[in-house]
Amino acid sequence: MSVLLFASENQELEDKIAQETATHLGYKTLNHTFLDEIAQQYELDPSKLREAMVSPPSILRRMPSKLWDYYLSCVETAVLDRLLADDLVCWGLGAHLYVLVVSHVLKVRLVGGDGSVSMTDTKKERRREKWSVAAWQRREADPRLYDLVINLDQIKPDEAVTTVAATVGYPRFKPMTYSISNLTDRAMAAKVKNVLLKTLTDIHVHAQNGTVVVTTSCLKREKTKKIAAIKEIAGKVEGMGYLEVHWNVDPVNEAALSNR
Repeated sequence: MSVLLFASENQELEDKIAQETATHLGYKTLNHTFLDEIAQQYELDPSKLREAMVSPPSILRRMPSKLWDYYLSCVETAVLDRLLADDLVCWGLGAHLYVLVVSHVLKVRLVGGDGSVSMTDTKKERRREKWSVAAWQRREADPRLYDLVINLDQIKPDEAVTTVAATVGYPRFKPMTYSISNLTDRAMAAKVKNVLLKTLTDIHVHAQNGTVVVTTSCLKREKTKKIAAIKEIAGKVEGMGYLEVHWNVDPVNEAALSNR
């Protein structure tokens, strides 16, 4: 399954080019409308889920960091699971920020195409950058995230479709055993992280060749209890192979406790 990921500040043009590319290639689509299905699957508030996909956590918006992390984790888990199934064109779900080091995934950034840049556009870009850094520690506008950046001030939408369709046909972007394994590992890591974030915090998950490594931090006195909880919860995830749990002391809270 080949995968195309689109990202742009111009949602109208992104929708148009992504959809036309999918039609041209005969690929299925996965976009922001999928959020409603995710909300239903994970029993989330749909309006809060959409807000979480555009804004960092905020007390004023009544979205604490823990809940915000879980909402984003639900999106990542659901999207990665779908990317494993079919030839897909995906946009509007932030996948270009968390699908990395997978060679059969072509990531495309669309820029320009809306004439002059206004003050409102600049504010939107700054807000989006703040969100992407908070969500996945990456600047969405960083060209190094993408395989192809297309300036729509110079290239027409139909030409962009032709260019992208030709590029995804390069041998470099064909699914290989190694790249499929990388995507499978990322999907498993996301699934494990998601179930752990329901009740736990300070969770980092990595998977490679079927081995899942969970790293966490907490007070020394909570170490045994937390590691046991992680093993119990993660061990129930379908497809789980070998599980390792690594623990680090929480220096801030440990110091605060010792000073009481």
